[in-house]
Amino acid sequence: MTGTLAQLIALTAYGNGYLTTGNLLDFYPSNTTFQFCKSVDFVAFKKPLFFSNFSKPKEAIVAATPTDWFKLLRKDGCKKLRLFFQYSKDQSFAQDHKLAGMVGGGGTWLIEAIYDKDSDYWANRWAVKDQNASDRKIWEVSYVMTASHKKTTNLQVDLDKIKEKINQTLTEIATFAYQHDYKSWGELFDKAKATLSDKNPKENFYHKDLIITDNYSLTAQQVLFAAGNAWVFGGMGSWNDIVFDNNEDEKKYDELSAKLYDDINQSVLAAVNSY
Repeated sequence: MTGTLAQLIALTAYGNGYLTTGNLLDFYPSNTTFQFCKSVDFVAFKKPLFFSNFSKPKEAIVAATPTDWFKLLRKDGCKKLRLFFQYSKDQSFAQDHKLAGMVGGGGTWLIEAIYDKDSDYWANRWAVKDQNASDRKIWEVSYVMTASHKKTTNLQVDLDKIKEKINQTLTEIATFAYQHDYKSWGELFDKAKATLSDKNPKENFYHKDLIITDNYSLTAQQVLFAAGNAWVFGGMGSWNDIVFDNNEDEKKYDELSAKLYDDINQSVLAAVNSY
């Protein structure tokens, strides 16, 4: 999966751990989802001191680090964090799964901070600070509160149902890959499918510290890491880069790819929002 989505997952998972227990584990900046980040801060819009009809709210950093953000949320009475996802309203140029490997593409992911009566929604913004940084920390990341005091969504997806669904999709897309001599892709899909029955599902995933595994059922872990291992959506050289001469094959390829992308998104929501 993309680094941006992995970081959203980690923030939600570890943030919930802190909101529940008040114990802050070693998270920032040691978590692998921050390894290429120079900074990660949290921004809200504040009205100028001397407000007038011509004055516009300005951005202000309310937390300089994820640790500070967790503490602020708890102080303000946040009950839990949830991932929120919605598809792009206009996909006439390209379907979301074809743009999912690009920063800002593939639909919209947010972190929902749930309070007693309403929710705040935070969007991520990644910007390159120093492309040639010797420590490879090239990104400056800000999470911006794009909506406050809005209706609570708290997206929930049935874990058992999505596990069965993504298992079937991975079977179908692996078969399609083998039939068209894309052995390496077929093996990747098979590997992701095997994760659904693995007793240690994070073993073959890059971000082994993605979540606090003690807080999640084995099913939730299997679904989450299978979804991560099934991520094939990127640019040149990725699954998205394949083109078929046969219209029927191209149509089937697009259908299966869109189906897998939806299953991955639903799997992430089901797993992460289960705690």
